[in-house]
Amino acid sequence: MHKWILYTITGVFLFLTAFVIYAKVHSAKLEVSWSYEYSPLPACGPERTKECIDHFEILDITDARQPRVLRTVANPKSPNIHVDSISDSFSYGPPFGRRTISVVAVAREADGSRVESDPNAAMKTVMILPSVSASLQPK
Repeated sequence: MHKWILYTITGVFLFLTAFVIYAKVHSAKLEVSWSYEYSPLPACGPERTKECIDHFEILDITDARQPRVLRTVANPKSPNIHVDSISDSFSYGPPFGRRTISVVAVAREADGSRVESDPNAAMKTVMILPSVSASLQPK
């Protein structure tokens, strides 16, 4: 009788160990979209390389002292004065939990230097959770 209990406990332990070993944590899918008004400063292009919007950057500004660039996003192909939907989706994490995500416009000034918009102007705090898949079969 005691052997049966010992075998059952051992079997359950091995099953749970295999489950934990083969469970995989995956990054979350993050989709960021925004609109932009190009009338104050047009988009950069082959004919215009200064005094223009060069690109956008998606940042994690959770730690304001060390913002992290997550993605660089090019201007739309033919930006009008106002573009309602510029977007990008990508995998993100770890880190997981509450993260503050921001989009900044990156411009080129007359001397060619880089200048960014205020990261606090377009930001949102979101909860990033991992997706988990599990398999009992080793790959």
